[in-house]
Amino acid sequence: MIRGFLFYFGGIGYYTLPALVLGKAKYVYACEWNSHAAAALRHNLTANGVGNRATVIEGDSRVTTMRLDIIGKVDRVSLGLLPSSEGGWLAAVHSLNKETGGWLHVHGNVPTAERTKWALWLCSQIASLVRESGHEGWHVLCTHIEKVKSFAPRVDHLVADVFVGSQSLLNAVGCDIGNRCKTGIWQEDKRAWLCCPDREDTPTCALGAGVLDQRWMMANTEH
Repeated sequence: MIRGFLFYFGGIGYYTLPALVLGKAKYVYACEWNSHAAAALRHNLTANGVGNRATVIEGDSRVTTMRLDIIGKVDRVSLGLLPSSEGGWLAAVHSLNKETGGWLHVHGNVPTAERTKWALWLCSQIASLVRESGHEGWHVLCTHIEKVKSFAPRVDHLVADVFVGSQSLLNAVGCDIGNRCKTGIWQEDKRAWLCCPDREDTPTCALGAGVLDQRWMMANTEH
């Protein structure tokens, strides 16, 4: 059972409700800064009989989570914002259990041809944030990439399941990486780990300085 699940960008409960109703999460925190969506989320939680296992937090999740008693305490963080959730990655890392770490579920719109490049870059970026947070010994490993849907021609909505945590938690979840990687991705087609290179290759869907710029999508959907 998932003890604590934090949802950045909760919306009306598209991912929050399945985690509670089907995933049997013990408790969730759902962040949403649109007041209308937050009201709909509260309604949907009550209507599905799980309102007593959730807290809806209104406001900018990058700010509200830092103010509340959540930091360093949750097992999983869902970052379900498109085209990218980069703005929430640092706060998400801080939110994970400070002793063992946990999992990040990172959504993004990614050019189909850059799936592997995006995953490697994602892990490298998260690893940098982990080091800045003082967790030098933690692993950052993308264990699975799920294609949610085709967002546009040659652009996919992907979600990466990224383990961010200690060796003890890695052992507890039964993830065997041998001595191969501390930061990398699991290649399901090759049944092998691919370590992140020392010099990362930035995908075209990266937001760079954090400014939302979707010209990359236009370049990948022409013709």
